[in-house]
Amino acid sequence: MTAVSNLARTVNIVPQPTSGSVREIEIASIDVSPTHRKPDQDWVVALREDMARIGQHTPIQVVEFGERFRLIKGLRRMLAVEQLGLIHVDAFVQSASEFSSEAALRMEQISAQIMRRELSVLDRAVNVAAWRSIYETTAGVIRPGRKAIRGKLAPNSDEALDEHAEIFTGTFSEAAQRALGLNKDAVKRYLRIARIDAAVIDRIALHAIADNQSELLALAAEAADRQAAIADLLLSQPAGASSVAGAIYVIDGKLPTPALAPWERFSQRFTLMKEPDQERFFDLHAAAIERWLAKRSN
Repeated sequence: MTAVSNLARTVNIVPQPTSGSVREIEIASIDVSPTHRKPDQDWVVALREDMARIGQHTPIQVVEFGERFRLIKGLRRMLAVEQLGLIHVDAFVQSASEFSSEAALRMEQISAQIMRRELSVLDRAVNVAAWRSIYETTAGVIRPGRKAIRGKLAPNSDEALDEHAEIFTGTFSEAAQRALGLNKDAVKRYLRIARIDAAVIDRIALHAIADNQSELLALAAEAADRQAAIADLLLSQPAGASSVAGAIYVIDGKLPTPALAPWERFSQRFTLMKEPDQERFFDLHAAAIERWLAKRSN
C-alpha cells in the first residue's frame, strides 16, 4: 500500500462480510443508489493517480442481483478505475440472498458510509512525516547540493521544515493536494506536529488532543521532557489540566507567553532599524502607506 492509499483510506469499524468472493466485474453493470454519498471529485483524481502507479489494491463492495450489481461501498474507487479507461473493477461480491430484506441491504449501505473513524490530526501528521521521509529517501527528491544536505539547515529547524514541505507538496497534483489537504502550509504543520516525542505520541493517540491541531502545535513547541509532563497532566484521572496552556500553567505557575502575530514580530524588528533603512522600507511600500493614509483621512 502506498502512502497515498494509507492517508486516503479511513479505518473501517464495520464488521467485514463473512461470505462472498472477489471478482472482476464490468463497471457498466453496477447500479449506484441516488442516496449514495456524493463523491468528491478531487478524491477521485487522487485515487486515480495512485492506481495509475500501483493498480487497484482494495476491491469495492457490491451485491449481485442476477446480471447486475448494486454498489455498497467504493464509489470513488470505482470512478477512479473508470477514469483510467478500464471497463472492469475488482469487487467483493455478495449474493442478494444473504440479506433478509431490502431494509437489511439498505442498512449495509448506510453502515458502510457512516460507521467509520476518520484519521485524527495526529494520525495524519505521523503518516505525512513518515511519507515525506520515505519518499525523499527512495525517490531522491532531496539531492546532494541542497542546503539541508550540506548541513546549512538544522534538521528540525523551521527553515528545514519549510524546504521539506515545499519539495514534498510539489509531488502532488493540485487535485490531490485539495483532496488530501496537503498544501505547503498544511504539510509544514503536520511535520511540526510529528516532532512531538514518539513516546508522547503513543500516549495521546486516543486522547481528544489527538484531533486538535492548535493543541498539538502548542505541545510540539515544548521540549520532550515538558511534553511528557504535559501529557501526564492531560491523561491523569481526574485530569490535571484540560489543555496544553493549562498544563503549562500548572508546571510553570504562569500562563505561557502568547505567540506574536507576524505584524507584531515585524514591528519589533522595524523599531530596531536605523533611520535610513526605515526610509528605504517606506520607499518600497509607498503605495501601501498612501492607501492606509487615504483610509485614515476618510
